[in-house]
Amino acid sequence: PSNYAMVVISEGASMLGGQVVEYGQEDAYGHKKLGGIGQITGEALQKLTGIDIVHQQIAYLMRAGAPDSLDRMVAISYANLAVDQLLQGHSGRMVALQNGQYTTVPVDTCTQGLKRVDVDELYDIEEYRPKVRHVLSKPMFLY
Repeated sequence: PSNYAMVVISEGASMLGGQVVEYGQEDAYGHKKLGGIGQITGEALQKLTGIDIVHQQIAYLMRAGAPDSLDRMVAISYANLAVDQLLQGHSGRMVALQNGQYTTVPVDTCTQGLKRVDVDELYDIEEYRPKVRHVLSKPMFLY
């Protein structure tokens, strides 16, 4: 109703011909923190359109805050599975959940084919919240 648009940009994105925006001191591996492309893009959109923009770096707000026990369990399981794969000499694969089970898939899986989310089934778009209904026979929040 307010005629607004939302743009979501990965911290690692860059403008065409530009460089990834980094800030802060380098870590032990020579990497800096990513971030700032959202503000740069917002300023560019404002300049192109003449319309005011509001820039909000969502960061952990979008990630839903501090991890709960399920988040930690999945992260630890992913890490252990990834290390096991490396120790077995496997490369070019990434850890994944399929049908509620841990597995590995080729790393290019994420760029192949069309991915769809059943928004009507899984999200309440009015409240911007997940729907936790009809869970019989579904994995615990991992589908």
